[in-house]
Amino acid sequence: MKTILICGVALGALAVAATTALAQQVQRPKVEADYWLSAETVSGMATGQPAGVEKSLMLQLGSLRRNAAPSAEHLPPQVLRAGERLPLVTPQTGVPKVDSRRDYRPGPQQQPKGRMELYWGCGEAASAGQPFVIDLSTMRPGAASPFGAIPQVRTMNPPSTGRHATYGEWLGGRKGTRLPREASLVGDHVVQGNYSPEMRFAVAAGSDFLAPLNPRDAKLASGAVKVSWATQAQARGYILTVTGARADGTVVMWTSSAVRMPGMVLPDYLEQGDIARLVQQRILLAPETSECAVPAAVAKAAESAMLMMTAYGSEVNYGAPREAPAGWTVKLRTKATHMGMLGVDMASLMGGGDDEDDDASPAQPKKRRGLLRGLGGALGLPR
Repeated sequence: MKTILICGVALGALAVAATTALAQQVQRPKVEADYWLSAETVSGMATGQPAGVEKSLMLQLGSLRRNAAPSAEHLPPQVLRAGERLPLVTPQTGVPKVDSRRDYRPGPQQQPKGRMELYWGCGEAASAGQPFVIDLSTMRPGAASPFGAIPQVRTMNPPSTGRHATYGEWLGGRKGTRLPREASLVGDHVVQGNYSPEMRFAVAAGSDFLAPLNPRDAKLASGAVKVSWATQAQARGYILTVTGARADGTVVMWTSSAVRMPGMVLPDYLEQGDIARLVQQRILLAPETSECAVPAAVAKAAESAMLMMTAYGSEVNYGAPREAPAGWTVKLRTKATHMGMLGVDMASLMGGGDDEDDDASPAQPKKRRGLLRGLGGALGLPR
């Protein structure tokens, strides 16, 4: 009797599993193509102008279909100011690059040396227990990170050659393509090609590029520096970091997070759920925040310090109906970044701030803005 009951339970479980699997096959058809638009608004020194502003757009198309001669393009609205047709080029694979440089042979890894002072949290005075001092010479592989909490976030997986049978990208690829500051995504878009279904979607004004951050610095009597900015309806959270060095070489790092953490650990884009959670955890500043004081101890410790700010923006998803024979999805994610010198009006210091190359060709890739990321890599911080 017991055996019969066990068999009955097993058969019932198999029936439920089969029914569930069938329901998934019927209700959740395989999506044939994914298309991601990553839209960034850049301001400050990273543009090459002290008070410059530029836009950057990354387009990535992945499909389960294969084609011996892949071809695809994006037909954007005219307000994007990028041309009538944006070719989505499939990168060549298996072709070795040949140049005159010798192969690099890394030597034995050197133990980092030096001293770091970590500060965190907004306020004119640093909280008790700050700075947290790290002697880099005492760091050992496998030991707990002395830099503080590492925020747990989900990895965003855009289309890629590894995840899709066929992949295409526009011009600058994963570095994005530079656009004039007036560029806009608002309007009707069409993506078409010989390895993916046709995609049609319309971007509303509330999902456009974020406005430039352009934070303003004000030195306070306490020695702290108040950083203020205009709030944005599309922003979901902010983070600021300051990195500088003392005359003796001590590296000074600060982040607006209320929790001690590596200032450069967050990825370029975050999922909306992670943004909301990090705001709750006070790792990101809330979207209604419009100012943050860099403690006096930080401003005094690093006379020439780099201020970096990121606004994580909204995300919108488009797609074909679930019952469509060839399903597809489009994801548009946004952010704004700024780079400047803490407590320095760069526009006045360098003479004006007008963008002389607003009409630069979209074929020109954006400049690298990870000037400080090498420090994080050298210290073994996650990217």
